[in-house]
Amino acid sequence: MKQIFKNLYAFDDKLISKKPIYVEDGIIVDEFEKDDETEIIDCDNLAVLPAFTDLHVHFRDPGFTYKEDLKTGSLAAIKGGYTSLLLMGNTNPPVSSPEVYEDIIKRSKDLDLIDIEQVYTITENLAGKSLSHLDTMPKSVKFISDDGRGVNDDNIMYEAIIKAKELGVKMALHEEVAKVSAKDYEIAEDAMTLRDCYYAYKLDYPLHFCHVSTKGAMTAIKYFKDLGAPITCEVTPHHLYFSDKKREEMKVNPPIRKEVDRQFLIEMIKEGYVDAISTDHAPHTKEEKEKGAPGFIGIETAFSTCYEVLVESGIISLNQLIRIMSTRPAEILGLNKGRIKKGYEADFVLIDLDQSYIYREDEIRSKSKNSLMIDKKLDGRIKRVYKKGRLKYEDNR
Repeated sequence: MKQIFKNLYAFDDKLISKKPIYVEDGIIVDEFEKDDETEIIDCDNLAVLPAFTDLHVHFRDPGFTYKEDLKTGSLAAIKGGYTSLLLMGNTNPPVSSPEVYEDIIKRSKDLDLIDIEQVYTITENLAGKSLSHLDTMPKSVKFISDDGRGVNDDNIMYEAIIKAKELGVKMALHEEVAKVSAKDYEIAEDAMTLRDCYYAYKLDYPLHFCHVSTKGAMTAIKYFKDLGAPITCEVTPHHLYFSDKKREEMKVNPPIRKEVDRQFLIEMIKEGYVDAISTDHAPHTKEEKEKGAPGFIGIETAFSTCYEVLVESGIISLNQLIRIMSTRPAEILGLNKGRIKKGYEADFVLIDLDQSYIYREDEIRSKSKNSLMIDKKLDGRIKRVYKKGRLKYEDNR
């Protein structure tokens, strides 16, 4: 199948172009002569970006599908411009066995909506004690993670890195010293981040730090990156958008931090130390949120939120935002996506950067409605999403 995407403004981490994009069998190619079977796609003068990749998502499937499931989560992701993501493993049962892992992968492929990578747990059943389950881990696993909790035992963490190096998988880390977090969650995040940055540096192992939220943790990451440690990190839209003025009203782990932390995260984005913006999309029911369940959905509004905070404010360019929402996350996940360049998959998100909209609860595709952005005015409405040249989402408003 040959396609020509025309009448557009194309952006990736480096590109700004009005040239048509040529696609053959879902892959971006050089210019070709159109024939009678070539599909011409008019992009209506919209901005065309490489679709986004999210390195930190909870779809609650299996075990908590009353909150979200693979289908509703995938539909929400597409609406938000995402065609690929990494699912966390704190499900019920946890993703600690080949059976659970392979079931999720099979069902996600059968849906044929987005590309899903599934983490395997670092410790068996997230208990923080045993690594024996890694001996039977499927070879297709790319990341292991105990997200939802930190690996508190120093020796277990050391042994996990040695094991992961042998198996050729990366590790995504939730940084929280459990016995400290109830007293001082800032120190709890900072202390474990410092430990694991040092492990990554000394053991030359690629660690990815999830939802970094404090100045202290990001300072450690910056320091060890400058030393050459093979580490990457992500921040969330809600830690960029909100700060301590409202943090008591918003239950999330890690918590909404002080304004000094928020500003430091933004500065580190500007300086290039942040590799990805990840949503930590965390569906809950209304009743669970009223009882203090931590986390929010955010995958449908992530682009608009970050576009406002970072691009419209003049802090970074749209190209730089694409770098941390598309290009680098895809590289970290080992995907052939994230750039509008020959040889890359034709995963595109078409956005009207000038269109403002109110995010209404009745428009949410997620099964849960626990969003911080409901009834807020947002800019940059996503109009269409293509995966390998196939239209997966269209907004006609």
